[in-house]
Amino acid sequence: MDCGDELTFDDLNEAGVAPAVLERISAGEGSNANLWGQIDRDNVVGVNLLEPDSAPKVIKTWDDRLEESGVESGVDDELILHIPFTHSLRLRTLLLHLPGPSHPNRPSRLRMFINHPHVPDFADCTNSQPIMDIDISSPPPAALVLRAAGGRREVEEWGLKVQKLANVHSVSLLFSEAGGTHRSSVWYVGFKGDPKTNTMDMSKLGQVPAQNAADKKVDGVAEKRGSGYTTIR
Repeated sequence: MDCGDELTFDDLNEAGVAPAVLERISAGEGSNANLWGQIDRDNVVGVNLLEPDSAPKVIKTWDDRLEESGVESGVDDELILHIPFTHSLRLRTLLLHLPGPSHPNRPSRLRMFINHPHVPDFADCTNSQPIMDIDISSPPPAALVLRAAGGRREVEEWGLKVQKLANVHSVSLLFSEAGGTHRSSVWYVGFKGDPKTNTMDMSKLGQVPAQNAADKKVDGVAEKRGSGYTTIR
């Protein structure tokens, strides 16, 4: 890494900064806005889709999020959705609308990969370590009580490992293991987080004004009080 580059949380992690400090930084102040406007929808693509060009259909406006249409897998129950963003950002929450838990087309496993240099295929995913490997056979507990107008199921909100998702320019989602068929269906994918990447100026890291050196916390690693979001490990 060049000394002139901005310092990201991944850099701090690789440098051996204590996990407790990283957690405070990662779960600190920051927005949890809907990131629909930051998705490069025209370049969203899928692998093993029944309709090869249908991947952008899962990127919907908030008003259309509950429509039960999107993508379906092709020759088996595995499908990949590769979703690029218009710029690097920080992710906190994954939003999904899938068939219900008893539906045969609901995938039960989701593996998330980030920042692939190209659209990954299944071999790439097999040879890569996912950022998260999630059991999505049932909605998260909070989603079980959320209902939209008319009693329809609301989208599911899955908390993400914030400290590992501070500088993301693309996400690849591998859905698999549908319950009772050889087809997986995904109707909506969205994200919440910070539109801007959280970075630090390396030139300021460790600087302490001489007159306050005895009692001032080191810039860049002082505790930041969070807004209530919790990092999930």
